[in-house]
Amino acid sequence: MSQKAFIETQFPIARLSAESYKERKAGASQTLTGLGKWWGRKPLILVRASILGMLMPASEDPIRDREIFLKILTMDDDGAWNRCKPTDQRKVGQTKFNLLPYAERIAMCERPENVSGPTRSAWMDINNHLGTEAYSLPDLIDQLGKRTYGHTPKVGDCFCGGGSIPFEAARIGCEAFGSDLNPVAGLLTWASLNLLGGGPEVQKEVRQTQEKVFAAVDRQITEWGIEHNAAGDRAEAYLYCVEVKPDGCDYYIPLAPSWVISEKYRIVATWHQVAGSDRLAPKVIEVSASDLAAYKAGKGRTVADSRVQDPFNAERSWPIEALRGPNGLRRWTNDDVVPRPSDVFQERLYCIRWINNAGERRYAEPDAQDIARENRVLELLMERFVDWQREGFIPSKAIPVDGVKTEEPIRTRGWTHWHHLFTPRQLLTHGLVFYYALTVGTNPIERASVMLSVGYVCDNNSRLCGWNGHFSKGPGNTRNVFSNQALNTLFNFGTKSWSLLAESLDLSISNSAIFPKDNLIIASDARDVRHLQDIWITDPPYADAVNYHELGDFFLAWYEKMIVKSFPQWIPDSRAELAVKGADEGFKRSMVEVYSNLRKHMSVNGMQMVMFTHQDPAVWADLGMILWAAELQVTAAWTISTETEAGGIKKGNYVQGTVCLVLRMRTNTLPGFLDEIYPMVEDAVRAQLDSMRSLDDAGEPNFNDSDYQLAAYAAALQVLTHFSKIEDSAVEVELYREYKRGEKSHFEAVIERAIHIAGEILVPRGLEDAWRNLTLSERFYLRALDIESRGEHRQGMYQELARGFGLKDIKPLLLSDKANGARVRTPKDFGTVTLESADAQRAITKGKTGPHEFASTDVRHLLFAVREVSENNSDTELGRTYLKDYLGSLYWSRRSKLIGILEWISCLSAFDGMEQWENDSTSARLLAGRLRNDTA
Repeated sequence: MSQKAFIETQFPIARLSAESYKERKAGASQTLTGLGKWWGRKPLILVRASILGMLMPASEDPIRDREIFLKILTMDDDGAWNRCKPTDQRKVGQTKFNLLPYAERIAMCERPENVSGPTRSAWMDINNHLGTEAYSLPDLIDQLGKRTYGHTPKVGDCFCGGGSIPFEAARIGCEAFGSDLNPVAGLLTWASLNLLGGGPEVQKEVRQTQEKVFAAVDRQITEWGIEHNAAGDRAEAYLYCVEVKPDGCDYYIPLAPSWVISEKYRIVATWHQVAGSDRLAPKVIEVSASDLAAYKAGKGRTVADSRVQDPFNAERSWPIEALRGPNGLRRWTNDDVVPRPSDVFQERLYCIRWINNAGERRYAEPDAQDIARENRVLELLMERFVDWQREGFIPSKAIPVDGVKTEEPIRTRGWTHWHHLFTPRQLLTHGLVFYYALTVGTNPIERASVMLSVGYVCDNNSRLCGWNGHFSKGPGNTRNVFSNQALNTLFNFGTKSWSLLAESLDLSISNSAIFPKDNLIIASDARDVRHLQDIWITDPPYADAVNYHELGDFFLAWYEKMIVKSFPQWIPDSRAELAVKGADEGFKRSMVEVYSNLRKHMSVNGMQMVMFTHQDPAVWADLGMILWAAELQVTAAWTISTETEAGGIKKGNYVQGTVCLVLRMRTNTLPGFLDEIYPMVEDAVRAQLDSMRSLDDAGEPNFNDSDYQLAAYAAALQVLTHFSKIEDSAVEVELYREYKRGEKSHFEAVIERAIHIAGEILVPRGLEDAWRNLTLSERFYLRALDIESRGEHRQGMYQELARGFGLKDIKPLLLSDKANGARVRTPKDFGTVTLESADAQRAITKGKTGPHEFASTDVRHLLFAVREVSENNSDTELGRTYLKDYLGSLYWSRRSKLIGILEWISCLSAFDGMEQWENDSTSARLLAGRLRNDTA
């Protein structure tokens, strides 16, 4: 193997996690977000750091390596200060700034991608250490790449999705390659490189194209008079609701879980019966603050707990599911754009928000002229409907049936085609954009900019866009369709007028770099890629976490025919049958094919990184075996937490982390045997953890407990993936064999051994002497307390600890097992109750009981003794007497161990978030002193 890269020895996880979180929290101001919706884009700073980490060689001075790495990314102390906004610099001063936790510092800073880079003096340090002559990041990347590969490094991604990896690779000076089976992903990635990376001239062209198209659309809408009233006011938003007429009801009931229209202006909708009509009449009114609070709490709502509520009779309600009938709803046909009179769910306009020339807004129920304009919109659409579907200005594709996400609109509304998800007004407006795009835009850049504009308006203007009336700072707005990863049908929704949509449409995002012209984006199956790369970075689909092929069709239905005109070589279909999805054997075989193909198309000394979200350890293990089967060897693994609280990386709970597996080609063809693998794994785990702890001790904490546990996992994978097979089991056997319940593969057994070794090594500071004489359940409890004292409360972390110590049942030891609020019991929480295992608790009905293994341990009895002291006015004699009675003749031989544990417990209350230990820590300190002075 060639010289190790920096990322194979260390990675500044804490600071990268903070930077990634800051980038995520930037929302719409993230660099690529404005191009269009995609799911799970990886932070650009993570991509930048990963590429640099794979190109930068590791020296014999790891501390200096880390300093230089951070300097390059402007994530060192001086770099962060230089990124600090001038107003904040003046406010806090550099000395105080450097004393703050890193996450608090960068809250005052520009993101690394938005600054010019290191200072000239920093570049001198960088060049001295690396032997380079660079004064910009692209120059450095070029020089490091030529040193390793003989040319500018080539970086590829065959699951390019939203384009983060090819975009950032190109921006920092690599030759970028991207491919994706889904043409929507291909369009977004192509646009990131060619629109954002095209420089000022291209961005000027995009802006001019948009302005021409938007102006033409606005002129036509104004000419038709469908957004203006007789007074010259222009509509900004239209609010619609579904209405139903249940059996036994004489009138249609408008449906909404809330009739609050604008919290800021205290506007609500009310409903009234009309003599001789089965339709209720809306009235939009301003209410008092107290009435608004009542409406926010549910006053007047007509949908609650999946039931329709009669607005005039609180005793009457109907289950919504029953309204659909035993055979379900009528399926809409292609020609349907509004409900037929016989349909169960009808639809009506109940409020319009107007704005006059002076900028004054008002909310009103629709009058006869407004309804006439609605009818005019329908007429205009139907006049163009057939032609526009043929030309691709509006969708004509059917929604796939039996999809995980696409089944909901079919079942709950009877919508069978993508255009059913849009009102006539929305179809007419969006179609106009494409209609005028063909008269203005003639090349791929111009057409791509218009396609992405339509994608934006579709995500923010459909029947699936709820109305946010509960906004105290604004007049109300629509939520986007994909506020979550689903196609949720709604009972009431908002529609933006063209004037409101156009205000937020702008793809001309400033980007100073002009990317090289030899970057390549294709629409291809990852198994068919034939382009050689030095570095592959991929974020593959896994376990159907996101149904890209289904959700992407929402946009592809609009892009379908325009993509053909702009990119004739692309297939305008998501090709769902080829998508890598699922978690079964077929999925595993597909993934092995993909990564075997990438291995064949990487430089001999090239590297790969696989990014994925770490949620389930079993998923992690499967992916490890998939890469092993593809003849790739794991050389490192790092977890970047992208959803941390801003209070600091060491505080708060991580909701989601991205695991980064670093890989090289496996060149060894020898088999491995367990009697030699186990010692190698133990050595690898110890070496990895010792290296990480030495970096931790050098300054700012860089790793947390989950990082250490994951490192043990990675160390095992490094050993395992070094061999072509284990014992007589080829990789195919390990990966595809179905094991009986409780049976483990060799691979899993080695992984569990690695985690157990980590548990032996990671002894809480201060418990080193007592540790060797503790049971596994005692070690779990004290380690759990240790990580809790450092702000860790993820349920998954406690489960991982239990797995490492071989414990199946930890629930009796936990006061709370909430996903992000887990913590162990204190002496007071344990009380005097005899602990029973979950198995024993389940067996009580059969007359069987059984204690939990922790119940008879020294630590459990020590906690009881501490409780006795706390509950009896700090009377340490009670605690000492209890321990002597419990231990009998063993008291004196175990006294030293008990004192050590008590002294460790006495320090717990000093940590943030451990206030519940205050009394017990004091009692532990007093009891330790009593035991130390005990002579009789």
